[in-house]
Amino acid sequence: MSATPRNHLCMAVATVLLATATWATAGNDDDDGHNFGYRHSTVCEKSANKMFRSCRFEINEEYFATIAKCLNQVDSDEPSQKKCQKIARETYQEERKGCRDQREAREDICELLGEDRYGPEDLLDTGNFVAEPDDSNPYFSLRPGHTYVAVAGENFEETIVVTVTDQVREVLGVNCRKVVDVVLIEEGGDLVPVEVTDDYYAQALNGDVHYCGEVARNFEDGVLNNLDGSFEAGRGLAKSGILIKAQPASGDAHRQEYLLGEAEDVIQYVAGVDNPTSVGQGEGGENPDFPCAGACVKTEEFIPPEPGVGEFKYFLPGTGFVLGVALEDGIPTGERDEVICTGDSLAVLSDAKCGLNNPDELLDKLCELSPAAFCE
Repeated sequence: MSATPRNHLCMAVATVLLATATWATAGNDDDDGHNFGYRHSTVCEKSANKMFRSCRFEINEEYFATIAKCLNQVDSDEPSQKKCQKIARETYQEERKGCRDQREAREDICELLGEDRYGPEDLLDTGNFVAEPDDSNPYFSLRPGHTYVAVAGENFEETIVVTVTDQVREVLGVNCRKVVDVVLIEEGGDLVPVEVTDDYYAQALNGDVHYCGEVARNFEDGVLNNLDGSFEAGRGLAKSGILIKAQPASGDAHRQEYLLGEAEDVIQYVAGVDNPTSVGQGEGGENPDFPCAGACVKTEEFIPPEPGVGEFKYFLPGTGFVLGVALEDGIPTGERDEVICTGDSLAVLSDAKCGLNNPDELLDKLCELSPAAFCE
């Protein structure tokens, strides 16, 4: 049966409406009506909006997959299936809000940094980096052997060991030093891994420490769960950042790493070299082992994919990181990271100033988790 002129007209109108709706959804705006008015949006803002859409697509996929699983609960009665679907819908609504919160957090970072497009890639200027790190950055040592131990958590239930190795990895032509960071928690008398990270850093001629990449091994119940947060500059559109400057001024801010959806940490210097400080009021007081006493650089770190999550960090000249204060919506949570000892080698683990109950057991566990760094 051939179409009448009236049918042709209806089909044409429907096609135009569908195309308009598709354009509005995919290219011009999103389902929240979010836009930047008549102002031309920056690349940074556009990226935040694209990541918002990516987040929405991801939770849509998860939602419909979960509904399908609910329907296929063979041993469940209909009320149980409906309860399963209700939970899926509630989770979906929460995650939709999470996508909006992430976008707002990313846009806040765009404003903080005054950023259009992030770049260019600093590591491509290979002549700007030293072959052998020295002590020109008083807040972060890259000398092989440098080790520190910290305790973390509300009740200091976690032990953190960070050591600088003599191993390097070439990233975009720059030799980046490998630093291993291990987080352990004691459960039932055993040391259980939470995270084992291989970080790669390079030192610029001006002392700034650049972040080349990381391999983050995240554990759950002592078993490797994922590699979330891993990145390497030059791979998968990732870019390097600056971990910490050698001479930061108060108010300075920059990206530490850049791989959208994986590595987006940003740092701002609350108190720089021009205005060193003590630990702030309401943050739990000084670290008794390494008090700032008015001499620390204070930073605040943000994680846009985790809106509201942040941390104040304190760096003592000549020592480096000494204290971290966990934040939620800018308010201290009570969780802290306190450095308890530092040294020029792993021998510091046996030093009385560390106060470790069983340093040999700790070293054995570290050796098991990262042989190249900890097996002597």
